[in-house]
Amino acid sequence: MKKTKRFISALLTCAMCLAMASCGGNSTPNNPGSATGDKSNAPATGDNTVYTLSWAHSSSTNDRLALATEKMAEELKEASNGRLIIEHYPASQLGAERETLEGITLGTVDCAVISSGIVAGFSEDMYITSMPYLIDDYETGWAVYDGEFGKELGRRTEEDAGWKFLGWCDNSLRMFSNSKKEIQTPTDMAGLKIRTQENDLHMQLVNALGASATPVAFSELYTALQQGTVDGQENGIALTYSMGFNEVVKYMTYFPHIYDPYIVVMSSEAWNKLPADLQALMEEYGAKYCQYEREFNLQNEKDYLAEMEGKGLKVYYPTDEQKQLFVDATADVEAAIRGKVGDDLVDSFKAAVADVKG
Repeated sequence: MKKTKRFISALLTCAMCLAMASCGGNSTPNNPGSATGDKSNAPATGDNTVYTLSWAHSSSTNDRLALATEKMAEELKEASNGRLIIEHYPASQLGAERETLEGITLGTVDCAVISSGIVAGFSEDMYITSMPYLIDDYETGWAVYDGEFGKELGRRTEEDAGWKFLGWCDNSLRMFSNSKKEIQTPTDMAGLKIRTQENDLHMQLVNALGASATPVAFSELYTALQQGTVDGQENGIALTYSMGFNEVVKYMTYFPHIYDPYIVVMSSEAWNKLPADLQALMEEYGAKYCQYEREFNLQNEKDYLAEMEGKGLKVYYPTDEQKQLFVDATADVEAAIRGKVGDDLVDSFKAAVADVKG
């Protein structure tokens, strides 16, 4: 699979070089993943060539991903003296997350912010992020993924998929919400069709709790909830609000089963076209993007939860005894993760969480 991707990537690179030679190096308007400048040859450090990079994600224009992108893009343009321009493609404009990530590996998309569950299809080590009921607050998640564990996991994805890793930001603390009934214990999940990502471990977790896991593309989720194709979903507070899911669900259980990071990645082809000084800026502002997104997400969750409750969303807060029932019901998921990523990575992840929690 990796050899095939590299072969296809090499063919695309050759084709792009031939096209640039014939047209003077100008980007084609129909290819958002250009990473091209106004000259046909790569510039030396300090050159004033302008590079335009596509930046894609699946969230709406009012979501924290979009807000952080716009803030970062403006600052990056200024810091680079106008040499780095971000073209923002929110709301799955360049395709669903899997399609966008395929574009990253082939060089047709330059930069993307992608849910970890999707990334597992490109780098199996990412299945570690599906460990249930281990990280239940953002501060712990930030410390784990900004630390040595997160850096190593990012490097592993680079080796597996061939992209440039830029950082981790917040997808969400994933929680169950649905249109049918209040969920207090796993028993209440019986008979519910819960939308999941295309991730077999997420599906196993949902099925272990007694519901029926139903993969649906994120861009189709609102319609699926509205039409009853699924009864519920398991996204966090900010996405539930910004995507309007609270309009079609009535109940939420405030007990996160997974801390789900977004991975921020860049096409290796786009990365390699940049001179060293702009590569350094991309790393710096990739990290700043993650910080901005986290700040927006944290504030959004506080504001949006109160607003959704004010509009009629019923939020249930399980007791400690009820929480343990969810933990016990999903105990076998850890064994499945060990089977995919190995004992060393699971033990390293659990140790990193334990170190943070003290």
